[in-house]
Amino acid sequence: MKENIIYISLFFFNLSIIPLLWTILNKIEAIFSWKKWPRLFQWYYDLSKLLNKEDFKSEFTSLISFISPIIILVVAILFLFFLPIFYSSNYFDINIIVLFHFLGISSFFLILYWMDNSTYFWWLWASRESFVLLITEPIIILLISWFVVLSNWEMNLLDISNFFSNNNDLWIWIISSIFAITLFFIFLAENKRFPFDNPSTHLELTMIHEAMLLETSWKTLFILELASKIIMFSFINLFLLLFWTESYWLVNIFSIIWLWFIKVLILLLFIWIFEVLITKLRLFKYQNIFLFLLVTLFLSSIFYFIK
Repeated sequence: MKENIIYISLFFFNLSIIPLLWTILNKIEAIFSWKKWPRLFQWYYDLSKLLNKEDFKSEFTSLISFISPIIILVVAILFLFFLPIFYSSNYFDINIIVLFHFLGISSFFLILYWMDNSTYFWWLWASRESFVLLITEPIIILLISWFVVLSNWEMNLLDISNFFSNNNDLWIWIISSIFAITLFFIFLAENKRFPFDNPSTHLELTMIHEAMLLETSWKTLFILELASKIIMFSFINLFLLLFWTESYWLVNIFSIIWLWFIKVLILLLFIWIFEVLITKLRLFKYQNIFLFLLVTLFLSSIFYFIK
């Protein structure tokens, strides 16, 4: 009972700190770009400003435009809820397949929302969003399959995390590194970061995810922006849980939070360095990255079983 209370408390802590982490990421980018950085609580202010305004929707939209943003936010919160910031064997059983289904539901309703709005470029933006999802799905399916197979057919996320964290086999370390690189690129594609999209661009013919938010206003924009950031930092929790975690005693809860926060900052710094060193790819070159990852995943796993 005590651990469940701590789990729920950490979930609300994680949810409340997401705007702060997003502001820190923007601050890192601004500092190293020699720009004026935002205030530490800037994104809290931006969200509150969006929430206090009246919403606006076209009179031609249907019920889908009203329920889709809510479903996207609920799915994003569930995605975050089932990703604890540290490992404990007494937490809820989290099926890794169900976890990735949350992403599919969120993307489906986002595309459905834009099809219902029927703006001038909706077909272009929705098709690009669908294209990125299409090329990432095979990688996600293969990655989940190898996670389950290598961890002795465990489908619980925490058991998979425990297997990879406590295994000292050299081949497991090599495959874990390949899995980590693959998951990192899935993170970039699902959250439309470099090299797949430029979050700061405002060119209608080149942007993908940001274009999906152009016609939204106030409360709907608040919901979609918050949901996208929740999914982004849920991926960071997933990455830390699978590849950079240990089992902790609950008496050290404050040191655990600080350690988790430091890990998140290191990952945010790494994301910024990666995005600085790489440029946005053309749309038709996206599949080259995932084809390479697909072949690498397949061959590394085959070599492991041969060994």
